[in-house]
Amino acid sequence: MSYDLHLFRPRPDEDPDTTARRESDLPTTPADPQKEALKRKVASALISLNPQLEVFQFGYDAIAKSQNISVEEARVKFRHFELNGPEDGNGIQITLFDDEASVTVPYWHQGPKAVEVFREIWRYLERIHDEAGYLVFDPQLERILDLSNDFDAAVNCYIGVVAMTTPMVDTTVLQQKKPWWRFW
Repeated sequence: MSYDLHLFRPRPDEDPDTTARRESDLPTTPADPQKEALKRKVASALISLNPQLEVFQFGYDAIAKSQNISVEEARVKFRHFELNGPEDGNGIQITLFDDEASVTVPYWHQGPKAVEVFREIWRYLERIHDEAGYLVFDPQLERILDLSNDFDAAVNCYIGVVAMTTPMVDTTVLQQKKPWWRFW
């Protein structure tokens, strides 16, 4: 379980709330050089904020084998950038897709530590917004965030969920470097 934030590029012909709620699929077409350059630019900007962030290296051979696809198809489908902190870190994960991004954090931080972690998340959100022009949708609050005003609402929502779920969660599973659902 994680607190999820969805970042997206607004579309000129669509209400931003509609765009924010749209489900995305993994890509099936070759990479667009401009989108790849933007992902690299955003990743570099985030790493400059926190040099401990690392881009996860996908095992394309294993993915291809497990999904019964070619390695090239795996490279097309899994071309997003996944940035993770150190193994003993706070569990924040940033994923940069062609036209959107996500920031997630597991529900294991409480009190002042939760506030500290959300301050770090906020710096990432602001940097992604500055570099890519993305807006931030918070599915937990069910609204597009105003990064200059909504910090308290988001962190309070997170703290509230942690308070309700802490007795039910095995944090040893959540604190693994590789997400528990990854098989490669």
